[in-house]
Amino acid sequence: MMKTFIIWICCLMVLPVMAQDNKQIKGDNDMKTLTVYFSYTVGNTKRIAEKVHEAVGGDIVRLEPAKPYPTDYNATVNQGQEEVSRNYKPALKPLGVNVADYDRIIIGTPTWWYKMAPVVLSFLSENDFMGKTVVPFMTNAGWPGSVIKDMTELAEKKGATVEHAHEFRFSSDEKHFDKMETSESELEQWINSLK
Repeated sequence: MMKTFIIWICCLMVLPVMAQDNKQIKGDNDMKTLTVYFSYTVGNTKRIAEKVHEAVGGDIVRLEPAKPYPTDYNATVNQGQEEVSRNYKPALKPLGVNVADYDRIIIGTPTWWYKMAPVVLSFLSENDFMGKTVVPFMTNAGWPGSVIKDMTELAEKKGATVEHAHEFRFSSDEKHFDKMETSESELEQWINSLK
């Protein structure tokens, strides 16, 4: 009788530990990931988002404003500066996915006038990230501004845990906007940290 009681007590002590181990193993492998990005011109942010998606899986969505930006680059630059200066949040086209269905949201933005693109500001402002992990990344041509700080603060304000935020620098030479100055090895290390 005493032997049975001791075995029963031992089982009660081991089960919570096993459950915790299973939860930790399940946590990383079953995390449902959504990669979200905005990219206007040559697609630097798109390129990184697609590499991330290829490595970590899940779903990927390109953010688009309901009213498209002008096709003329200079007109968009002027409009973007004006929108950033007044903290404008443009309406977005439907995403085609439900953000609530995901555990981790990887969000990429180009730097517009030292800030995140207004489209990304809309996305972060409109969604609830309570209990989710948000991974912000940004691309810039040498002027990172406060993008990562702003994205982190807004995501945390909306309930997220922010991890692995990263900045990627590209050339400021208009003829070589698509040349990444951040090393490929740094990009790969960052992507590996998300697996």
